[in-house]
Amino acid sequence: MADQTADTRTEIINAARREFFKHGFEGARLQKIADQIGATKAMIHYYFNTKKELFERVYTQSVGEIFGGLGDILDQDLPLFKKIEQLVVACLDKSETHPQVLAFVITESNRKPDWLQPIFEERIQLELVSFNEELDEAASNYEIASVDAQNLLLNIFSLCYYPVLSDTINRSLLNTNGTSGDSTANTNRKGLILDTILNWLTA
Repeated sequence: MADQTADTRTEIINAARREFFKHGFEGARLQKIADQIGATKAMIHYYFNTKKELFERVYTQSVGEIFGGLGDILDQDLPLFKKIEQLVVACLDKSETHPQVLAFVITESNRKPDWLQPIFEERIQLELVSFNEELDEAASNYEIASVDAQNLLLNIFSLCYYPVLSDTINRSLLNTNGTSGDSTANTNRKGLILDTILNWLTA
């Protein structure tokens, strides 16, 4: 019975993901979620009291898929450049593996910051004090230019996430047929991003 309950919850969440990813919170309908799995709205309410509760479950799960684990990389005892490389690889892999999830998290977070920002902050916390100390030490040893962790991470996030979010526009602007899911393009992007970040830091 417990397994069946877990399976039903998972089925509802997966259907809700498809509906929320496509229509957002405002446009999504519980009836459409129920229809996907051959259920009723009453059954959905048995597992999730409200549409808001179900959305929060999907949103929290999605935030973890895109941003989970980044703090662990920052906390690792690694040489600075290796740590930066792992951050770039992780961000790029997450965004390219789950482009729909990334778009959902960014779009809905911007639409409803008062509601969703606290949920995001509870789920994801980056401890930047030690990372800033690493950057300061490297700068004092003339290994890199002086930079703070916030600006470094903003550059990494921008380079890794923006091309995936704007894939359709980029294909039109740049007159290319490639997509963010192309493995060769992805490998090239990793190298370009790492070169851009490391050249900027060591200029």
